[in-house]
Amino acid sequence: MKTKGLLLLLSVSVFYFSTSCKKEEDDHLDRWMISNLMAYNAIKTNPEYKELVSPGKEGSIYYKVLKAGDGTEPIWYTSHVSCYYKGYFIANYPEYKISTGNTFDQRLFDDGPAMTFSITGSNLINGWKTALQHMVKGDVWEIWVPYQLGYGRSGSRNSSTGVVTIPGYSTLVFEVEVVDVFGIDDL
Repeated sequence: MKTKGLLLLLSVSVFYFSTSCKKEEDDHLDRWMISNLMAYNAIKTNPEYKELVSPGKEGSIYYKVLKAGDGTEPIWYTSHVSCYYKGYFIANYPEYKISTGNTFDQRLFDDGPAMTFSITGSNLINGWKTALQHMVKGDVWEIWVPYQLGYGRSGSRNSSTGVVTIPGYSTLVFEVEVVDVFGIDDL
């Protein structure tokens, strides 16, 4: 009888602690999501930023031209582009040690050659695909990407460690410079 009572007490305790941890985790994620949505909605009303609706109508990005390029060749869905970029967060998530302005990824001039991407490639988020198809060589834009056109509800994890690198519901900001544009025949 004592064993059954002890097992019942242990089961209730495990259930209580596991649901309370889950509740705390959900609260952190809710605060993160709200902070990101508020920042994204604030940009929508900023007259310095323009809207681009994604080709699939999943959502919109907002962008500001930091430097206009002199390129004349359009970037098509079938193009490849070389870019320098910096991506950063716009909200705080202390549980993941994320603060506003933290860089999560970058490839800058000092890092070596620009990264080359295929617009149709799976390694590009839809927010980038949307922006790049409106840019030309030499353009430098600041791009605000909502979670729907970024890493979605689940976010992104390091493939080898499983550690969260970008939490779900992240609005991401990128500074992107188009260095070069290639057609399929140019590669």
